[in-house]
Amino acid sequence: MRSRSVLAVSAALAALTLALAPVASARGNYLAYASKTKLSNGNLFTQITPQYDGTGYWRMEEWYEKNGGGTINQKLGFNYHGYSYANGWIVQTSGTSRMQSFRDLGFTDCSDVVGWMEVDGQGTYYNAPVGIC
Repeated sequence: MRSRSVLAVSAALAALTLALAPVASARGNYLAYASKTKLSNGNLFTQITPQYDGTGYWRMEEWYEKNGGGTINQKLGFNYHGYSYANGWIVQTSGTSRMQSFRDLGFTDCSDVVGWMEVDGQGTYYNAPVGIC
């Protein structure tokens, strides 16, 4: 009897957590909260998820899975409300995946975010927008 009560309480708490958690939009082209763009030598991904730390903020992740071509010097970032956010340059070789995470940016509204990768000497490649809510 006690195990059923514990299971019922656990199920109720899980349902409440899901009901109160922010919901990502289906605006991403890969998943509801992620976009993917196929490039000639790999795939560029943009993902937005809750931080799950009680702040209500969202976390951005950008990564590039490189499966061909030579070594590149790249920078991953995203555009939000007319501003660009990025970290430093990364050297990447074929057969590797490189990620940049962005946390504690204070984003809580429903605006689209556009991820990008700048490759030194080649230009900037943009991903499809992802939605926050």
